[in-house]
Amino acid sequence: MALEESYSTREISTLLGVAVKNLLRRAQKEGWQSRKRIGRGGGKEWLVSSMPTSTVTAIKLAEAKAQQELAEFAAPAPAPVPTLPAVPVPDWSLIVAKARYRLVVEWRVYTARAKAGGETTKAASQAFVEAYNAGLLLEQLKEVVEELTVKTLYRWSQTLAEANEDLMALADRRGKWTDPSVKRGLGQIAEIAQDLFLQAYLQDRRPSMRTAFFSMEAALTQKGLPVPSYASVRRFFLRYDSDHHDIVVLRREGEKALSDKVGPYLNRDDSILQVGDILVSDGHKMNFLMVNPETGKPARFTLIGWQDWASRVFVSFEIMLTENTQAISASLHRAIVALGKKPKAVLIDNGKAFKNKFFEGKADLEEMDGLYLRLGIVPIHSKPYVGRTKVIERWWGDFDRQCAVWMESYTGPNIDKKPAHLMRNEKWQQAQQSGHVPTIEEVKEVIIKYARWKAMQPHPKRPGKTPWQVFEAGRGPGLSEDEKADLARQFMMRREITPKRCRFTFCGIDFESDELYGINKKLLAYYSLADMSEIYVYDAERFVTVARPVASVHPMAKLFGTGEDARLVAEANKRQARLKAQTRRLAEKIGGAGAEVLTRLPYMQRSQDRKETIPAALDNGQETKALAEGGQCSDEQARKIKRALEEARAKMAAAPTYSTPGFFESELDKYTFFFDLAERQGIELKPEDAEFMRRYEASEEYQVTGLRFEKLRQLYHNHNQAQQETA
Repeated sequence: MALEESYSTREISTLLGVAVKNLLRRAQKEGWQSRKRIGRGGGKEWLVSSMPTSTVTAIKLAEAKAQQELAEFAAPAPAPVPTLPAVPVPDWSLIVAKARYRLVVEWRVYTARAKAGGETTKAASQAFVEAYNAGLLLEQLKEVVEELTVKTLYRWSQTLAEANEDLMALADRRGKWTDPSVKRGLGQIAEIAQDLFLQAYLQDRRPSMRTAFFSMEAALTQKGLPVPSYASVRRFFLRYDSDHHDIVVLRREGEKALSDKVGPYLNRDDSILQVGDILVSDGHKMNFLMVNPETGKPARFTLIGWQDWASRVFVSFEIMLTENTQAISASLHRAIVALGKKPKAVLIDNGKAFKNKFFEGKADLEEMDGLYLRLGIVPIHSKPYVGRTKVIERWWGDFDRQCAVWMESYTGPNIDKKPAHLMRNEKWQQAQQSGHVPTIEEVKEVIIKYARWKAMQPHPKRPGKTPWQVFEAGRGPGLSEDEKADLARQFMMRREITPKRCRFTFCGIDFESDELYGINKKLLAYYSLADMSEIYVYDAERFVTVARPVASVHPMAKLFGTGEDARLVAEANKRQARLKAQTRRLAEKIGGAGAEVLTRLPYMQRSQDRKETIPAALDNGQETKALAEGGQCSDEQARKIKRALEEARAKMAAAPTYSTPGFFESELDKYTFFFDLAERQGIELKPEDAEFMRRYEASEEYQVTGLRFEKLRQLYHNHNQAQQETA
């Protein structure tokens, strides 16, 4: 065996079997040369080339002897590595193993550094243990390993070394989890107990765990089987729920909860939407009282809102005082005007759900779909009971939390969350309240201000921008006056009014217009409760005027009023004089004609003018006059007159009793016109008009709009039948 170039003092001392002190004295005597030792610990190495021959020979013999001893005696077998049984390690045992492993590693590092600094391992270990027990070191592990000793650290370190540093060797082996003979499962209860408990607990009536346990206990007792403890059953269910949460949710809460709480979902990238692509609408019951402008009584009303999906701006709203489907369309009208263009699609609640939420009586909601289609807007109905399909739901929630809760008439969304002053015997709380109930004007102002503030907050999906900035960048060029008038006529809410003296009263507000002067019949007022600055007045389908609120002036404007009051009074006097002069001129024209008519009465005529005129008769297309002196005529003339009257009556009977407009904006409008004539008025249609109705009913568009007409046809039929039975 070849010698090494150099040996350390400890290596030579071991080979030759001499003490280190004696070895150093011999090296000095024989003049051994050394060099600095490279590696941990430092020191020096003795060069073999500088040693005398006797020393080199002694080292060779010592190494040969050591090699021979190793060959004669086999190395002892390594200690068996402790292994864990092939069962899942409980979480609590795994936590203990990790804590112990961390302590051993930190202890090894600490003692190695202390030894390098000249401190003994024993002292360093004792200091480490005292610091840990005092809570000065690794405080987060105290909950798992409360007390520590030096012997424990040495034992754990040896266990790790024997297990090839596998931390699982330090797992807590207490309990029966390491016993392979013990039956494994979700809990320490029998299978029949598991089945009975799950059958009782997994019900859509959602019984409590204690109630399900009592049911299982009764069933097991009846069968004469042992009953596990409530704690064991509870532990069993918690582990069952951790692995089969989907089954628990489906059985107890239903498919909607399974989809909302357990099922996977998609991430919608609505950043690709443009402003005006989709408007989202929904109704929300306001959680505060407001004064009904028609009755003066406080009540909770429904707020119909429209939100632009891309920008998240709350574009328009309408307060629905009564069950009126026009409130939805009226709100959309204002949204289109604010948007400056027609949206490509509207996302609204499904008709049945919306009707059940906000309408108690009959509501023809299908009519709106036909109206949207006629305007080129695609109506999209959300899936029933899926709130995440409508982004406006988040706006409602923010409105309730940030705005409605501060209203003085706040009532809360339900009984559990109503304010304390609304509960019984809360006299002190009631005394702190003002009792003020806001009017519709005050509520509108609050909603508008909140919507503006909300639009200035950061956009949730477009960093660095606000909803209003996104909305402004994508607004349309605006609508023409004709388009605005058409939208107002079709979308706004309507009510019959009877003007008097150029005015009419609506919701406690007086409106006036000069065009109403002299009109004494019922007209249609198109309005929006969210914007009462203008009301459009129509006479059937003919536009009459735009009425605006009446401005009041000082009762003594000339003496105490301002210059503005005096100007308003002067303008009112001029307007009244102008209208009076207009009426006088028209009356004078009628007056002259009236005097001439009065002279036609027999007792008002002059004697020479008293002649009776016989109605004109048609003879072969030629007009002739048949005058009879003294009120008499010949038999031939009488026969001609009778024949002419009969022919005229026949022509009138054969002629159609209705006139068809020369232009319809769409086939839906044309079909609606003829449907009203045939079904509601009972008028027989011309053959070509009846043929048109048959063609339209076979078209694809009728598949969308037909449900509404079928309901109306049945309604008219029942109404006519009831009238006939009454007669």
